[in-house]
Amino acid sequence: MLYFLCQKEIFCREVGKQLKTLYVHIGTPKTGSTAIRKFCWENNDVFQKYGYIFPDMREVCPEITVGRNGYFLIDVSDESDYAKSEGKNRYRMGMDIVGTLFDTYDNIILSDEHIYRSTHKVRKTLWKELKEDGNRYGFQVKIIVYLRRQDSYVESFWKQNVKRRRIVTTWDEYVSRLPKSFQLDYYKKLESIAAVLGKENVIVRRFQRGTFFGGSIYADFLRAVGLEMTGEYTVSEETENPGLKGSAPEILRIINGLSSLGEEDMELMRNTLIAIGDYSAGQYPTSLFSQEECREFLARYGEGNRRVAAEYLGEPDTGLFSDTIPELPKWTKDNPYMLNDVICFAAMGMSQLRRENESLREEIREVRGEFRSMKEKIKDSVLHPVRAVGRRLGILRTKE
Repeated sequence: MLYFLCQKEIFCREVGKQLKTLYVHIGTPKTGSTAIRKFCWENNDVFQKYGYIFPDMREVCPEITVGRNGYFLIDVSDESDYAKSEGKNRYRMGMDIVGTLFDTYDNIILSDEHIYRSTHKVRKTLWKELKEDGNRYGFQVKIIVYLRRQDSYVESFWKQNVKRRRIVTTWDEYVSRLPKSFQLDYYKKLESIAAVLGKENVIVRRFQRGTFFGGSIYADFLRAVGLEMTGEYTVSEETENPGLKGSAPEILRIINGLSSLGEEDMELMRNTLIAIGDYSAGQYPTSLFSQEECREFLARYGEGNRRVAAEYLGEPDTGLFSDTIPELPKWTKDNPYMLNDVICFAAMGMSQLRRENESLREEIREVRGEFRSMKEKIKDSVLHPVRAVGRRLGILRTKE
């Protein structure tokens, strides 16, 4: 059977028939993946004019938001046999839908930023499975990956975990034992994909300000899939995902340890700390790495980054990322502005509560007004027939 599938692929190439293409955008995390998915979903009508589709795969994974249409590729929640079996069934169901869509479209785009990390261990056979399905249905697989400089990626990821996963691990503890699934050796990761799918099918893009083709990540992504940004595409207002700045991550990390706080409490804390972020970072600009720590950290990946630029971007003399290290001090808890940040956090929190209370009071006033209006209408509807009957009886008495 495998021999037949391989011969089918060779035959298609020999006769000059263009294989259809499955584009799989795999992240990495913290590289604008949510914005890319939103753009693709909102411009599906334009995609379809050119033979592309960003399909809705909620039939396979109904619990996932519409943009994460590639989640079924890695849907294994834990190591149990049941999870593996369920994930395998969902993968098969999703790929059957993909195979059917290729009857209508020449290009299909799937996206989920968690694919990058999941394929380190739990779904390490994904590339092989995708290649086999490509042979089965007659399509080629192209992987799109955005890479962010390793220090910036790790800093952003720690802050996001403090913000959304309520971790209590300090920055220094976190960076000293990074999980292997981060796969910060980008060259090694890309080579593991290329070994199965071919280097020509691994599309590498930089996630770095000033490097996007056409000046935006949307134009850059369209170029990656073989399209061009034109006036046909619309870019809606971006959904903000504001990060924690200055002392805000450390304050929230400490608050995360208060298990008695519910999710509504935590949301208030997050929003308040986000609100003081610019003030905190403005009065005391810092980095989580010291300059020396940053140089040492980046040196681990320097050679691999150079090889990625040379072999995947065709830029042997440019380098993958800027080598500039900000001349900022390392953030420490005993910095002279920490007390200021705590005071501002308390003040901003009380101000936010006051605004919310005022909003609630306004809603109560509106409800009371509606209630009084409804009460008058009910009163009129009850009294109206009574008065009518009274008038009628008065007429009858007059006749008598």
